[in-house]
Amino acid sequence: MESGAGRIACGVWCYAIGYMIMAYRTSCWFLILFACFYGLGSYPLLDHNEGMYAAIAKDMLKSGDFIIPHLNGVPYIEKPPLLYWLTAAAIALFGENEWAARLVPALALLLTAWKLDRFLTRAIGTPIAGPAAALIFVTSLPLLAMARMVMCDMLMTCFLSMALIFFYEWFEKLHPRGQGNRYLMGFYFCLALAVMAKGFVAVILAGGAIATFLVWQRCPRRGWLEPLSPIGILLFLCVIAPWHIAATLKEPGFAYFYFINEHVLRFLNMRQPHDYYTGHAWYYLVRIPGYLIPWTLFLLLLVKKNVALTSGSLRPFLWSWFLFFLVFFSASGGKANYYMIAGMPPLVMLLALQLERVLATDPRFVRGLAAIALILIISALELVKFSCHEGRGDLFPICQIVSWPVIGCAACYIFAVILLFRRLPPRWIVPLFGAQMLLLLPLLISGTDLAGERISQKPVAEFLKNSGGRAAIYQEFEELSALAFYLDKPLVVVDSRSSDLLYGEQHFDGAHSQFITMAEWMKQTPPLPMVILNKRLASVMTANHNLCVMQKFDRVSVIKRCN
Repeated sequence: MESGAGRIACGVWCYAIGYMIMAYRTSCWFLILFACFYGLGSYPLLDHNEGMYAAIAKDMLKSGDFIIPHLNGVPYIEKPPLLYWLTAAAIALFGENEWAARLVPALALLLTAWKLDRFLTRAIGTPIAGPAAALIFVTSLPLLAMARMVMCDMLMTCFLSMALIFFYEWFEKLHPRGQGNRYLMGFYFCLALAVMAKGFVAVILAGGAIATFLVWQRCPRRGWLEPLSPIGILLFLCVIAPWHIAATLKEPGFAYFYFINEHVLRFLNMRQPHDYYTGHAWYYLVRIPGYLIPWTLFLLLLVKKNVALTSGSLRPFLWSWFLFFLVFFSASGGKANYYMIAGMPPLVMLLALQLERVLATDPRFVRGLAAIALILIISALELVKFSCHEGRGDLFPICQIVSWPVIGCAACYIFAVILLFRRLPPRWIVPLFGAQMLLLLPLLISGTDLAGERISQKPVAEFLKNSGGRAAIYQEFEELSALAFYLDKPLVVVDSRSSDLLYGEQHFDGAHSQFITMAEWMKQTPPLPMVILNKRLASVMTANHNLCVMQKFDRVSVIKRCN
């Protein structure tokens, strides 16, 4: 009798624990899906990189040339084509819209989160750290912002992370018996996809991280040679070689510009044109806390002492991965805020591992960090509102939606969450803290949408379509690049200063019709509307008489020659 009752009690207990674990995981993944896809197409494509890359994919789909990417009608060979291929497929399936254009990086973010969750759950055998790592990665606002723009970095981060995880699972035999070779092939295949996403820098990053790990583990010489599988190398070459060979044969200047100028000279800070940022050696080190907003305070967990560490080689592997990426990008002459996101998955996993341990030993410490972070969010909203009242609202489009009722609702929500911290099991701190995304993301999207003309040329494109659809732009193509996506015809660039179009301007036979001088534009018949930044308008109007302003927008104006 007692044995039967014991079995029943044990069954009920196991069911209750399983339900709580599944509810925890389900809550985390609900927030992840919300962050990845909520409002993905509700704001216009941004100028600069997003507008350019979306326009390349659209052009590729219309022209049928899937070998040499073209931007505004001229060759653009700075990046490999995987992002353009996948984005073109999304546009073909779902139409020419913002949601389709952004779908690929959003899916890359989702796939990365899934891989982090699955890997940690298998590697340590507990159900908490995996969903926590996935949720932290997706709800860190700068990382999320990069995944909601048409850019190559999240796609490379996804495949590079999968490649390194496949390597570790093969190295530590974290796979079903007899399937080790599949995991090693997975490493080579995903590494090849990472190369096709952003170039051969992926090979250097993966190789450097693995070498650092093997040195850390004092691996014997045989262990260094074992991953070099001839079949894996052949698979890698079969994925990357066809496009690189085809592009080299089709575009005469491709080999030097792509392999030397874009890879070697960029790292050495000698690339031409010099249109990228540089910085000190600590450029990324001081930005890493910002990448994890609003989880930044949780980084204190990494320095907390007297916490049981994960046994084995997992932590050395993750630290090797993160530290090599940090050193490499810090040593590079060319820098950008978004380069280091490729190194954030291992840091997020380290943070999730430490978070699980501290939740088990000192949950009050984690509750305190979470409460402070939530209070700081309210303080940030109040600061924005204060800035608006000080007359600086024109700098903050989000001022139009951050009202005192919104701040009051946010404060009530955060107060309720802090109370729930004490009522629910410690693991629930993670999804409860991540649930702030339900509040912050709609605010940020609304602010971006209200920014409208300041960050995108969609309103300008709609005006130009009503005026015939063909237009010119003055000098700065990059600052007006969203026009290339929203208009169906290539733009004529007047007195070009574009670095992204420089290769095409110098090497494309038909470039003379795409790049003209101001004098040539003034002689065109019928008059061609020209989009010009407002900061250039006065000087151009003064130097050239007989010009009329057709329409003035917040950041640009549309002008033409008067009849």
